[in-house]
Amino acid sequence: MIHPKLRFCMGKTCQLNAKAQIGYHENGKGSIVLGNSVVIRENCLLRTCGGHIQIGDNVIINYGFICHAMGNLIIEDNVLISPNVSIFCQNHGIAKGQLIRNQKQTNVGVIINEDAWIGAGAIICDGVIIGTGAIIGAGSVVTKNVPSYEIWAGNPAKKIGERK
Repeated sequence: MIHPKLRFCMGKTCQLNAKAQIGYHENGKGSIVLGNSVVIRENCLLRTCGGHIQIGDNVIINYGFICHAMGNLIIEDNVLISPNVSIFCQNHGIAKGQLIRNQKQTNVGVIINEDAWIGAGAIICDGVIIGTGAIIGAGSVVTKNVPSYEIWAGNPAKKIGERK
C-alpha cells in the first residue's frame, strides 16, 4: 500500500509486495524514491516522517523491515537488507526535568553505502553511515559509523573482522 499523499517515484522492474506499507499515515511531507530493480518484501514499513528515503538500484529489503525517516535515509546500489531490520533516522531528546515525549527530536539521517549487507534483526540508529561493502551481523545495534569493508556485530556493534 502506498499512501496517496506521499511523493513517490519508482524505477523500472521494482517489486513491491502488496503487504508492504509505503508512507504509512504520512501527512504529505517527505518523499520516497526507488531506483531500478528494488525488491520490498511483505510487512515492510517505510515512513518518511517528513524526511526523504532514497533507495538505489538492485536493493533487496526483506520482510519485517521498519524505517522511520524524520532524517533522510539513503541506501545506495546493491545493498542487501535481511529480515526484521530497523532503521531509525531520528531520536528523542533525553534531558532531565522534561517529559521525553515533549522534547525536540534529532534527525541526522542514515546512509548505507553500496554493496553493504545488513544482517537479520539489526538496528541502525540515527546519524550512522555504513561504509561501502560493510557487513552488519544479525541482531547488532549500530550506533557508530562503520568503515568500508569491515564486519561489525554485537550490542553495541563493534568491529569483529574485515572482508578479504
